[in-house]
Amino acid sequence: PRTLQRLPEVEAQSPVFREGPFSLQAGFVLGRYLAETNPLNRSTRVLGPYAEAGRALLAHSESLFLSPWPGATFRAENRFRGFYYTTQNPDGEHERQIEWATSASLRQSLGGFSLEAGYARSVQEGETPFRFDALPQRRSHQATLALGFQERPLSLSLKAGRNLEEERYLPLEAQVLLQDQGYSLTVGHKRGLEGEGPLETRLEAGFTPYPFSLKASLRFDHPKALFDPLLLQAGYALPGESLNLTHRHDLNGKGALTTDLTYALREGVTAYTLQGRRDWEVDTLALQGQAILGPESLSLRTTLDPKALGYALGYRFGAVPGRLLDLELSGRYQEGFRATNLRLGLTQALPEVGFRLNANLHLPEVEDKDIYLKDATFSGGMELWKPVPADEAGEGAIPGLSLSGSLTYTRRPQTPEGYGLALRSFGPTLTFLGRENTKLHLAALLTQNLPGEPLKPRFILVLDRCCWAMRFTLDAAKGSVGLAFLYGGQAAGLLLSEEGVKLGGGR
Repeated sequence: PRTLQRLPEVEAQSPVFREGPFSLQAGFVLGRYLAETNPLNRSTRVLGPYAEAGRALLAHSESLFLSPWPGATFRAENRFRGFYYTTQNPDGEHERQIEWATSASLRQSLGGFSLEAGYARSVQEGETPFRFDALPQRRSHQATLALGFQERPLSLSLKAGRNLEEERYLPLEAQVLLQDQGYSLTVGHKRGLEGEGPLETRLEAGFTPYPFSLKASLRFDHPKALFDPLLLQAGYALPGESLNLTHRHDLNGKGALTTDLTYALREGVTAYTLQGRRDWEVDTLALQGQAILGPESLSLRTTLDPKALGYALGYRFGAVPGRLLDLELSGRYQEGFRATNLRLGLTQALPEVGFRLNANLHLPEVEDKDIYLKDATFSGGMELWKPVPADEAGEGAIPGLSLSGSLTYTRRPQTPEGYGLALRSFGPTLTFLGRENTKLHLAALLTQNLPGEPLKPRFILVLDRCCWAMRFTLDAAKGSVGLAFLYGGQAAGLLLSEEGVKLGGGR
């Protein structure tokens, strides 16, 4: 098994404690776990791929927000999580890992000007025996200083700092923002202070007269002397209707990259969507459309390249847990129809009948003119008919019949039989009703591949007598016999579900 198992787990968490500008919250989780081991931890490799260990997780967070004087704001936050395990490293010490982040900032505003000093430290270190809670090793420690000016519609900012972990200066970041109702323009520049020179320059522009919107963005990487793709976006949006156009253009000599178009329209329970993409680099055009008409929907996907036209036409009807029907006709046209398939999907999740049926039908094409079933899969269970008890004279009893399990058919023309069947706990279950709440269930299940293997069924006999139940199992494949007895309510239900057979034809 590869699933996480808690054996068991106890969790407690305090409510948020507030005292003026200060808040505090703490909690812990204590448990024992059986899970996949961490492959990056050398000391736990000897435990194998799946191991058991205890763990205590302690967590607390504190925050402070106050205004010490007019125009000034101070924020501080501390978050800590500590993982402590019963496993030991080669030195005999118990393993642990921590996640600890601390940040603080002081901001002073004076009219349109502002000055902010910040400090941040973040650490993730240690080792864990488990894969599910492993944290990447990471360490960050820095101090920053930012200067800003804002007088609508203009906003200026300048930010620099020091990497205290590596003892080097952070890049200087400058930004100019011009923003008002209906338009925005942003210019950003980043420059290294350790002799790197200019690093990047960004330009973003937007124009949004309702209901239209136009946006453009561009970035230049100075060390590589390359532009990122120019991104152009245009949109139109009203309640129930929208249209978006996006284009990416390379300014380093490649030219146009991709163009995307999306249109959506909704009116009550009816909705239409259309998506298209033109990939100029590989010279392909892809279109996808869908129409939702209440419980029905139609979809069409096409892909056009210099060699062929690919298509997929779909139809869906119904909704779960009731019956849901999916049909899809797919293939490609390349000097004739090729790879033509009709896929069928039928799903139902009701208590009496719960199943999933998938089938793939091959249709005539250039290289193969025949029509045949390529593969089909059935999984689930269905009650064909309910059991009928005997009358007062002891006559007229009819056993109930249900079918459950999984069956997969695959066409194999290279084999003598021409097909293959894979059965997994597949077979019928007969249910007999007796007097005084007595029920007898008889199931014959197959788990094997056919043809070519002799039949080796597993027979399950369950006698449910009011508030006790007995199960007898004869497994021809394993050559084993089992007998189980259970006392208490829902006895037969538990014994049957253990074997994958459900009362009433469930899966």
